[in-house]
Amino acid sequence: MMTDTRTDRITYGDIVSVYIDDKRNFVIRLVRGGILGTDKGFIKHDHIVGKNYGEAVRTSRGIKAYILPPILVDKLKLLRRTTQVIYPKDLSFMIYLSGITPGSHVVEAGVGTGFLTLSLASFVGPRGKVYGFDINEKRIKILEEALSFLGYDDRVELWVADIRRLQIDLSGVDAVFLDIPDPWNAIQTIHRVLKPGFPAIIYVPTVNQVEKTVVALREHGGFISIHTYELLLREYDVSKGATRPQTLMIGHTGYIVYARKVICK
Repeated sequence: MMTDTRTDRITYGDIVSVYIDDKRNFVIRLVRGGILGTDKGFIKHDHIVGKNYGEAVRTSRGIKAYILPPILVDKLKLLRRTTQVIYPKDLSFMIYLSGITPGSHVVEAGVGTGFLTLSLASFVGPRGKVYGFDINEKRIKILEEALSFLGYDDRVELWVADIRRLQIDLSGVDAVFLDIPDPWNAIQTIHRVLKPGFPAIIYVPTVNQVEKTVVALREHGGFISIHTYELLLREYDVSKGATRPQTLMIGHTGYIVYARKVICK
């Protein structure tokens, strides 16, 4: 049997995930005298400090709560939803298609709530950079606060700007991600900022937008390997002798258009 021999203890200033059940999973930064209040009772931060990850504490009502290291799916819950979000099933495939690795530099336009922004920041790591653009200043400020709380502000630069008329001197990025209503009007920009051979990944909610986007990519002449995808996700309820698909599933959320830049001649 493998055992974890690490002796690092949770301390003040750490960000932790407090898991009571699937509906009660909280991400907090530990401070002296702090209290996490839930409908299952409260938990004092002081009672978490000194624990190891994977251990449990009890709420004031005696309910067990496990202390876990916050992974990406936990951190996404911290983001305040100011727009419709890109679901994890879609953003994970988008990142897979992009081929980004630690140290990559990427552009994202239409950051919105920031689900994709935070995911990209996690993948590019501290040596990489995410250049995020949105025309809504309020959304940018809300996202900046969340990224600062999580310690990702050094790897993300956010701008209040329109990718379709981008004036910032930016080029040679490893991938471009678009989530804007009219991506066909940004084709020239994404071709300019991308490295030759590298991909653009575009997210749109309707087939009308897919058609306009794909036609624009083809007519531009600077993109090849153009594909469109849709992902469906179904979870299962598992119990002895009664395993079956859940009644509800995450069906259509959006379409993903993929293309790679080539040099126009």
